[in-house]
Amino acid sequence: MPIGPVAVLEPASAQMRARIETLCDDFDLRFVSSIETDDMRTALQGATYAVTRGLRFPAELLAGAGALKMVHQWGTGVDGIPLDVARERGVTVARSPGVNAPTVAEATLALMLATLRRLPQVQQSFRGGAWNQPDLWREARDLGCCRVGLVGMGAIGREVLKRLSGFGCAVAYTKRSGPDNALEVPFMDFDALIGWADVISLHLPLTAGSKHLIDAKAIAAMKPGAVLINTARGGLVDEAALIDGLRSGQVGAAGLDVFETEPVTGPNPLLDMPNTVTLPHVAGRTLDNFDRMVRHWAGNIRAHAEGRAIDPDCIVVP
Repeated sequence: MPIGPVAVLEPASAQMRARIETLCDDFDLRFVSSIETDDMRTALQGATYAVTRGLRFPAELLAGAGALKMVHQWGTGVDGIPLDVARERGVTVARSPGVNAPTVAEATLALMLATLRRLPQVQQSFRGGAWNQPDLWREARDLGCCRVGLVGMGAIGREVLKRLSGFGCAVAYTKRSGPDNALEVPFMDFDALIGWADVISLHLPLTAGSKHLIDAKAIAAMKPGAVLINTARGGLVDEAALIDGLRSGQVGAAGLDVFETEPVTGPNPLLDMPNTVTLPHVAGRTLDNFDRMVRHWAGNIRAHAEGRAIDPDCIVVP
């Protein structure tokens, strides 16, 4: 008997659906056709499991999904899931910690290199007919000559640290729980780190305490011209303050995969600024990572359906 129904709450192409169906051939799968509330409600009717990815799970839909037993995040961050409603309803919430870390770490390095070398801007200029790039010598930087500050040192932060070792750059980190003696790079408190680093890269979850961690005060404390990279959560950054910092030059450039409001459907100055590299929350989206992630959340759903234990590190709400 198939497991489920399992509602996959993210619009998927025909190829994506086919791949999930191949990896989950023992599941009764339901896919939404859009992000509209009615489509999500229809998929959740009678569903015992739900998988949510980059979209926010509306609290009213979770409250009304009477058959639901578990919600699984396709990734790590669960800020889009109404955990309080899940607790009230007795719905288990699980995630896939560390599974996508290598892929997101590679995207983080790509954003560092693209912003430091001004690659999208150079390409746009070149495609517009300009062979000479007379200002590039004073605008572009070598990553190996920069100080890189990592804010947060979970699975993704550690994978970024591992990859930075080959560039020869100075690296330091900060995290709320304090220094980790197993790490061989310096620990700094947050205020010291943001004033020291040429490149600041965010790798921490979005919580009430971390919301707008990068605000106008933090930006003013940064090294003038510092680069900000965010592949974590958009809400870590006060976008209005970042826009001001980019316009003034206090922030030299920003590489962003995430935004305060997602999906970005209306005007957002960050998308049009000459010193930004912007991506639509795709740092974890590769073929290799797709298979890893689906196999992981599918394995946890199978375990739950069969009454087997799930790795405690995966459980957010038991």
